[in-house]
Amino acid sequence: MKNRLLFLEGSSLTSRETLTVLLKEGYKIDVLSPRRFSIAHFSRLTHRVPIVDVNRFPVDYLRQVSQLLHKTNYKAILPTHEEGWLLANGKQFLPQSLPIALADQEQFEKLAGKIAFAETADLLGLPTPKWEHVKDADSIRLDYPYWLKADYGTAGRSVYKISSKKDLAEVTSKLTASDEEWMVQQDIVGDYGQVQAVFDHGELLAVHSSVKVGSGAGGSAAARLSIESKRTREHVEKLGQYIQWHGCLTLDFIRRGDQFYYIECNPRMVEPANAYKAGVNFPKIMIELASHSYAKSEVILGQAGVETHSLMALIIGTAEKTKSRRKILQTIKYWLLRRDSEEVLTPVWKDLPSIIPLVTIILRLLIKPKSVENLVNQTVKHYSVESATVKNIEQKN
Repeated sequence: MKNRLLFLEGSSLTSRETLTVLLKEGYKIDVLSPRRFSIAHFSRLTHRVPIVDVNRFPVDYLRQVSQLLHKTNYKAILPTHEEGWLLANGKQFLPQSLPIALADQEQFEKLAGKIAFAETADLLGLPTPKWEHVKDADSIRLDYPYWLKADYGTAGRSVYKISSKKDLAEVTSKLTASDEEWMVQQDIVGDYGQVQAVFDHGELLAVHSSVKVGSGAGGSAAARLSIESKRTREHVEKLGQYIQWHGCLTLDFIRRGDQFYYIECNPRMVEPANAYKAGVNFPKIMIELASHSYAKSEVILGQAGVETHSLMALIIGTAEKTKSRRKILQTIKYWLLRRDSEEVLTPVWKDLPSIIPLVTIILRLLIKPKSVENLVNQTVKHYSVESATVKNIEQKN
């Protein structure tokens, strides 16, 4: 069954956008999910494979993955969220040879946490905002405003903008509430964006950069404009070569003028549809790397000036920020009427089942806009692999 792929999760926006990219490729896709309904479930390509909650039962998750791999001959495994990090740390529970493009445990440790990435960036001379590793509020020396960030977090969770002593006092308890490590990072005003790349053991294969033009939950990039940038290519290539990275790598940056400041790293593929529309097919490259069939010799570069959006994510972002039905309706009208930007999360005209989560979210938020907080928290909980989960695996190694 060499036309079958395995997604390690189905709740993230990355998994759904990856389906959009693969619609014309002829694959059948098994999606691991503890939930009966996840966003990736609503596609003509997918079949749900039930699995335990990865954060509650990480070892059982890995063992179930192993059993599935012994039964099914997949062309490739696509790690669309932090589950790839878990696989890198839990190899003793898995078959010796996996059809996946994935870095090693030691490589992940240099990038997976915000503090580890900041230290690696400083070592390589990559431009970053001023930052400090903090133990308590009294040790912070940065001037206001700055960002207080948990070492591990996703979708803008556990990140707080601190503009005064009052702001700091309101979140000080979080510094000691768990074993999580924290950092502070100087605020920089500019355009938020990402540079996405894929490597073959340190060799850059493709790179794409974009900036945010519309916000989703936690300020994430729910609408993107691709840009041309020699500097971001040079920076991500330097990092990938140094670590000898294998697979996808994404750096978040703030662009101020012609300068780029890197604020964190996602050691994985992130929402690949804007890159795809701009000429870089990250999922296809990952599949070819996993199956040892990648053959191109030149670096593939994303075309500048391509705009894409995810209506459902934009609606959630508007609801989170405003709690206003009128603003939600304005967002729907504005993006539905745009002709210079393409919908990439729920492309109803290409993948009819994707209309179900879109309509469900619209109705839920129009009926009760404040329910967005529970919606976002539940979604992040289901698609994020917590650092404690990976540490539990490390302790068993």
